[in-house]
Amino acid sequence: MNPILLVFKKCTPQGFRIWLRDLRRISLYQLQSLIGLKIHKKHYCPISERKFRTFIKSEGLVQSPDSGARERHRFIWHYLKSETPLFTQNPIVLLHISPEHCFYEKLKSRENILYFPVDKFEPGYDYQSLTRNFDLLNQNLETEKYDFIICNHVLEHIPDDATAIENLFKILKTGGNAIVTVPILPGNRPTYENKSITSPKERKKHFGQWDHVRYYGIRH
Repeated sequence: MNPILLVFKKCTPQGFRIWLRDLRRISLYQLQSLIGLKIHKKHYCPISERKFRTFIKSEGLVQSPDSGARERHRFIWHYLKSETPLFTQNPIVLLHISPEHCFYEKLKSRENILYFPVDKFEPGYDYQSLTRNFDLLNQNLETEKYDFIICNHVLEHIPDDATAIENLFKILKTGGNAIVTVPILPGNRPTYENKSITSPKERKKHFGQWDHVRYYGIRH
């Protein structure tokens, strides 16, 4: 993590940082709506279930103004609602690994879902209030515990992803469902991994982000 950002996080309350993020999105939404002469609400977010005059364009992302949901989040949510039993099965035991803010608020309030948000706690990071410490490499995880698993953009952070994938199968009930997404290289390219690359700068150059350890490809 950027040292300046780490110091800022340690020295400011979490609620204040959330307020700043919300304020930034609102400001960008108003500004980009004005510059683009966006008057009519034509942009629908399936997570918020509402329309906006525009989505926010920032740092190559296209975000929902209210929750910050990215393109992939809106797509996944649409798929969850239209193609899976997550919102219809009652009860359904859900493990949500590294829960996204835009999903967390919605999932924790669902009456049919027994919700287990988890993450591997690291210094300098903030976690949602219900989130519990969880290590996907733990060999003692309970077998066939969850009906559904959501694990978005987690495996590219884990050096031993083979064990992590085995554990995902282990803890998922027979006949259960899992949504597992990772960054994928374009074209018919193999997974790119180099364990000698360890510095944040080089990891960002090779894998797209300072704390990623690989880029997944269509073939291994």
